[in-house]
Amino acid sequence: MSQPIIILASRDELSYLLINHLAAEFAIAQVIFEAPHTRKMLRYRLKKLGWWVVAGQLAFLVYDRLVIRPRSRPRIAALLAGHDAAPPDGRLPVIDVESVNGAETAALLSQQQPAVVVVTGTGIISRKTLALAPLFINIHVGITPRYRGVHGGFWAVCEGRPDLAGTTIHRVDPGVDTGAIISQVPITVTRDDTYRTLPVKQYLAALDAMSAAVRAGLAGTVQTTTRDDLESRQWYSPTPGDYVRFVRALRRIS
Repeated sequence: MSQPIIILASRDELSYLLINHLAAEFAIAQVIFEAPHTRKMLRYRLKKLGWWVVAGQLAFLVYDRLVIRPRSRPRIAALLAGHDAAPPDGRLPVIDVESVNGAETAALLSQQQPAVVVVTGTGIISRKTLALAPLFINIHVGITPRYRGVHGGFWAVCEGRPDLAGTTIHRVDPGVDTGAIISQVPITVTRDDTYRTLPVKQYLAALDAMSAAVRAGLAGTVQTTTRDDLESRQWYSPTPGDYVRFVRALRRIS
């Protein structure tokens, strides 16, 4: 009997892309989708960053929804051509839960006893949940430890470091993208990229790396490393001012 794999995910196109890619090679015992925690995240950001920054972030989200997202759709469609980014419902065992740290997830992990748990787009996983399987592997759209948190490719471009735009596959620990690195895959940033196209590129570049990490996990041969050459920093959602910096930095890319 094959060793079971469970996927903890958010319901979004990039998670679907990864799930379907892995399902083509591995037997997926269960996909567990976590509900979005918008209010909880908003309260956290208000406490951590203050109302002025959060107001800017919300303003940017409106601009993203009205302008960036529609303009990015043709480019994203071209990037995803030939890839399966459709919801896996009906093709794989799927359940929706309020939290990956809740009782339903704990029960499934205890019952299935997976050899590997793949994580994509969920909230922070608790120590109690992490104790229920030997290996949790996360796909993170940022080169850690410099770009922990969200939108790592975007922030790398903002800092004038497009060479550090990429994806990290890492073991999950209770921190925010602080787990030991399994592999890192860079992407090529071009002047026609947007806030929305970068994460698509990052996921696509890392699909094979995640498959390799899962194979190593099943074989018990996962090797990890750390990067002492990069300062560790956690990043948050951008504001309109940050997006202006991003656009200016893109224009400087040859």
